[in-house]
Amino acid sequence: MKYADLHPNIRIRIITDFFTDLTQKSIIPFMAIYLSIQIGAGLAGLLLTVNIVASMIVGLWAGYWSDRIGRKKLMVIAQSLQVMALLGLAIANSPWMDSIIVTCLMFLLSSLSSGITVPIANAMIVDVSSEHERHYVYGLQYWTTNVAVTFGALMGGLFFESFRFLLFSLVCLESLATLFILIFMIRETMDKRESGCGDAPIQRNILKTYWAVFQDKRFMIFFTATVLAVSLEFQLDKYIAVRLKNEFTAQLLGSDISGLHMFSLIMVINTVMVALVAIPFTRWIGRFQSRSIMTVGMLLYTAGFTVLAFSNWAWLLISSAILLTIGELMYAPVRQVMLAGMIPDSDRAAYMAADGLSYNAAALLGSLGLTIGAFLPSYAMAGLYILMGLGALIFFRMLLRKAEEQNQHLPCADAS
Repeated sequence: MKYADLHPNIRIRIITDFFTDLTQKSIIPFMAIYLSIQIGAGLAGLLLTVNIVASMIVGLWAGYWSDRIGRKKLMVIAQSLQVMALLGLAIANSPWMDSIIVTCLMFLLSSLSSGITVPIANAMIVDVSSEHERHYVYGLQYWTTNVAVTFGALMGGLFFESFRFLLFSLVCLESLATLFILIFMIRETMDKRESGCGDAPIQRNILKTYWAVFQDKRFMIFFTATVLAVSLEFQLDKYIAVRLKNEFTAQLLGSDISGLHMFSLIMVINTVMVALVAIPFTRWIGRFQSRSIMTVGMLLYTAGFTVLAFSNWAWLLISSAILLTIGELMYAPVRQVMLAGMIPDSDRAAYMAADGLSYNAAALLGSLGLTIGAFLPSYAMAGLYILMGLGALIFFRMLLRKAEEQNQHLPCADAS
């Protein structure tokens, strides 16, 4: 499998998604700090919560309508809103204007745009990819996302505090270029599906649509497994970071390092490994069965986080960071392939939007882990991580075991 062999829409989306992620990650992590300084931590937290909830709601709405009126129309609308939001942010933080109210409103508009785009873009990839392509596609997408996060954080760190106008202007130009690409190069994918498939009933309202999604037993098993697995990742910058700050001090290569230094080192290891080995590693593991990849990957991933929950030995923590990264590189693309294979053609974007809720639930568990960790000893938290990881693995394996016999024989299987 080569990049040039992929459908043009996928090739374009991978490139534009990279720059979209770059834009988001150069703004969002630093916006929380900026808002806390400008309006206070309490109001900043409330505003960020409103943004997340609004993004979730509009994502569900977009998933529903994308399955009925097409992908491209809504993606162009969402990208147009993103251009407007970033232009507004640039103006509100320019040499001629400094408005925190406009900044908050435009930040909300940017969040709404992202909420619309994500489930539709994911559904579009499924529309035009075959089952044997998806492992490569999702591995490549995982790599580009992590590289974008790295460079976005670097851009934000360099420009956000002192050069916000320049930063917002640059990302606005990037967003405008993405809009033109969507308008003139991306093709609608709804017509790629077989004409007799499913009849996505427009008379079925949004509540009935999502009621049907969350009554899908296979999807809910997958949803639960995703929440358990991803919630471990959300522990890293919460409970694990706090524990290392409070408990860890050691010497490494003759130098004293603090818990925050160790946490930063773990993040660097994860980022560098993904950037350097994700694509060749994904190609190599693609020759093995999905169930074997998922099993080994989740075991390594769980073991890595379990050790991070209690150990204060520097070299063991470094080894665990390597293990969990390898595990994540193995299980994450398989998870995406599983999702693509189980959703019905008529409600693809709706299922993608519902899947996005699993990340919000995982983020909630990540925050809850910080609270629970204040009362439980570190070895008890490690035990909880083992239960969460093994629970996710059991559910994922259950679905993979059934996949062969079911083989996604839906009434109108995707023939793309």
